[in-house]
Parts: sequence; structure tokens; C-alpha cells
Amino acid sequence: MAPIERVKLLLQLYPSTSSTPIITPQCPPLTQQLSRHPRSQRQILGAVDTMRYIYQTEGLGSFWRGNGPNVLRQGSSSAVNFMLMDEYKRAVLPLLNLTLDRPSKVDQTLRIKRRKMMGSFLAGGLAGGTVTTLLYPLEFLRTRLAMDTGVNTTGVLQNRLYPGGMRDVLTSVVNSDGVRGLYQGYGIAVAGVVLYRALHLGGYDAVKTELSSRKPQDDHDAAATNLSWGERFLAAQIVSLVAGTICYPIDTVRRRLMMQAGVPHSERLYTNSREALTVIRKNDGMVGFYRGIGVNWIRSFGGAVLLVGYDACKELIH
Repeated sequence: MAPIERVKLLLQLYPSTSSTPIITPQCPPLTQQLSRHPRSQRQILGAVDTMRYIYQTEGLGSFWRGNGPNVLRQGSSSAVNFMLMDEYKRAVLPLLNLTLDRPSKVDQTLRIKRRKMMGSFLAGGLAGGTVTTLLYPLEFLRTRLAMDTGVNTTGVLQNRLYPGGMRDVLTSVVNSDGVRGLYQGYGIAVAGVVLYRALHLGGYDAVKTELSSRKPQDDHDAAATNLSWGERFLAAQIVSLVAGTICYPIDTVRRRLMMQAGVPHSERLYTNSREALTVIRKNDGMVGFYRGIGVNWIRSFGGAVLLVGYDACKELIH
């Protein structure tokens, strides 16, 4: 998924004024390209043209640029997300069930089901927020390296900002902005990730519970063991698509803010996430928030596989 992720980032963060989708030595600096020019003056290429451009100018290996911190982040975040979700669910559900003793005209079975679904959403959101706080610098490094373009003129990549990789990004940003620079866009990122994980992890759990309750249980003990793997994957894919589409504008804003770390304050396009929302909406319209969404839909396949894979691992363990 690394090549798809890099193409998505380039489409999402490069509203170019030229016929090329990414920066070249003849193009203006990065901070002058992001959301500064009206939509009518732009020529935005699609995913296929962007992939061709990357291959021709940077070579095949550049599709994996920035994948090092991404592997570290994904390996850590996936395991911790699922672990924390189970822990948070165990902590949240008893609190939600405290109100079951209160008189109500609603059927008790339905009330229990609603609290289970609510617990799934809350646990997913809390897990996502916790992991983002811990691993945000890795996401920052991944984004900056993926956007570090260079032109392969004589077999050697030139004009890169960070030829040394993660070390150069860390040195540059920390020297200019301090450790705080590694958390550019953190505020809106936490809000977005809490919403995304609530919809993705919690939504998948809730959909499984709902589908399972509509099927005869027979002698099955676990809540979702009567769902086939095909049904689980379909549920996971739909949840991944919906969650990714709803949260994509937030992802666009936080990554735009990430790209401003290390830039002098007088040259920054946005002072905060609210201003970023306003500027993008003014210059790009709603399209600006969803640039690269098609590639992101392809990436959702990996998210669905992850959810179903977690189910398979849990069943093997138990």
C-alpha cells in the first residue's frame, strides 16, 4: 500500500499551478503552492499521471519514500489500537450499563444492544486518540518524507530537502520549531482520529453485532461467530469506505498544517486549523478537501483486511 499512500499524499497536498502534479526546481516553493491560487488557474493531474511522473523523475524506489516511519507507525498503531479498544470497552460498558436499572418503556434487550454499540464507538474513539498522541511524530515524519520530491537528472536525486531521511526531518524541524513542531496539526488530528476510529473500529464491531443479532444463534456462543468471513469482510469494507470518506477533509487539513512546520511564521498560509478550513474552502471549494479521495478508497481495502485479520487472530487465540 506504500506506493498508493504516496500518490494519495501528493494529490492531496499539491494543488499545482503547472501541468506537473508535484514540485520541480522550476516550480515555486511548497508554501507558495498550497491553496494560494484559485481553483480556476490550476491543472490537477490524476493518480495515473502522478504515478507516471514520479516514476519518470524519481525512479521506482521513490514510491516507498517515507515508508520507514510508516511501517513503524502502522505496526505499533494497529496492535495498540486493537488492544486499547478491548480494554476501553471493558471499562466503558459497565459505566453505560449503570443506567439499565432505571425504568424505561424501551425493551431491555434493545437497551442492552444500544449500550453495546455505544460502547464500541466510544472505545474505538478513545483508542484512536490515545495512539495518535503517542505516535503522531511518526505520522509527521511519514508525511514530510513522502512530500520530499527530487528530480533524477543524472542518476542521482537532486533538490531534495531531506536526503538523509528521518534524521534530516527531525533535525530541521526541531531546530526551527522545537519538539512542538513535530505536533503541527495535532489538535484537529486528534479530533479526526477519534471520529475515524470510532467509525472504523467501533463501527465494524457495531455492524457485526447488529448482523449477528438478525441471524439465528443456534448453539453459537460468541456474538459474531455465526457470520461468514465474506460477510465480515463486506462489513469491514463498507465501514472503511464510510469512515475514510467522512474523515477525509480533516485529514487534508491536518496534513496541510504538518507541511508548515519549519516554515517562518510570516510565510505560513494558515495560523490554525480554522483558518486552513476557510482558505481551502475559499480557494478550492469542497473539491479541495477531497483531492486524492479516489486513491484513498483503494487504500480502504487494506483497512478492511486489517479488521477481518484481527477477528481471525482473536478466534485462533481463543
